[in-house]
Amino acid sequence: LTESDNSIDTMIVPAQNDGFEKVFLGENSWYAVRVSGGMLSKIKFIAAYQTAPVSAITHYAPVDRIEPYGNEGKYKLVFSTKAQPIGPIPRGDVPKGTLQGSIYRSLAQLKKATTVADLIVKGSVTG
Repeated sequence: LTESDNSIDTMIVPAQNDGFEKVFLGENSWYAVRVSGGMLSKIKFIAAYQTAPVSAITHYAPVDRIEPYGNEGKYKLVFSTKAQPIGPIPRGDVPKGTLQGSIYRSLAQLKKATTVADLIVKGSVTG
């Protein structure tokens, strides 16, 4: 990975089918998510990993703004445009349950990945 590939700007979140359709695609936002300390100012994109039966990253969107959501330190990410299809980037040989929480990568890394395994590297930033 080159230096520019390492600039983390993308949050990859697990999404179940109903929430994905209703919120990620329908409301152009994603909410009630925890964001790791120090990551708030870095997030420029969000990508959705659809859980089983899809088991793939299928869409991403540019983030317009991040707002506090509720009283538990969670946030709402509001998209600047509708989510765009990507991939799909299948889970590959990553064990089930690996994407229980969010992971942070660069958009360049996301666009290069052929499987989710490409995005899960030792010592990676997860939240």
